[in-house]
Amino acid sequence: MYHVLNDQVFRNENSTIPYTWIRSEKPSKSICIMLPGLGYSTERPIFYYATSMCLNVNVDVLHINYNFAKNEHFKKLSEADQEQWMYEDVKAVVEKVLMDAHYDQWILMSKSIGTIPMAMEWTQKNFIPNAIGIWLTPLLKVDSVYHAILETKLPSLCVIGDHDHHYIEERISLLKNNEILRTLVIPKADHSLEIPGDTSATINAAREVITSIQEFIF
Repeated sequence: MYHVLNDQVFRNENSTIPYTWIRSEKPSKSICIMLPGLGYSTERPIFYYATSMCLNVNVDVLHINYNFAKNEHFKKLSEADQEQWMYEDVKAVVEKVLMDAHYDQWILMSKSIGTIPMAMEWTQKNFIPNAIGIWLTPLLKVDSVYHAILETKLPSLCVIGDHDHHYIEERISLLKNNEILRTLVIPKADHSLEIPGDTSATINAAREVITSIQEFIF
């Protein structure tokens, strides 16, 4: 059995962030914080199965379901201010929800645009004490994201498809030089980690991604 808390954090008059905190009845020493993409929510396959996998081995899960993409105030900001907004949203939820929580292991999993606030935390280290990182379809064209992964000193897993519009072969090759970073490239997979027109291959790709996440964490 699990305790599921669906609530929201009010950061300011322009930003309220929904979240879901799922905890096992048995006290857990680990938590996985999940940062979805714009069109790839925590209800989509990779996050859904990753959530189930975590709960099965007594790892609590926090979904941060930010909705800044629909926020008119957000849309008017510069790119740099938008990135800071995303980061402040994530930081606000973690600090509010987990203020009194005591975890020994922190896992940060992000996808697509969620890799931007994750990259900021990876360099600033404001609220995650000592994490391991899972970067799903990271925005490798964004230098701050790329360098956060390239220079990571924390165990990390990077997963991307070679048909993803953010796939850059040269950058992927350089990532492989970091011994603390595991890199998984899914052939023919797009930004959703799906193989267009081939359902069976998409299911197999999802299985490979989840298996890699499980092996990396445990």
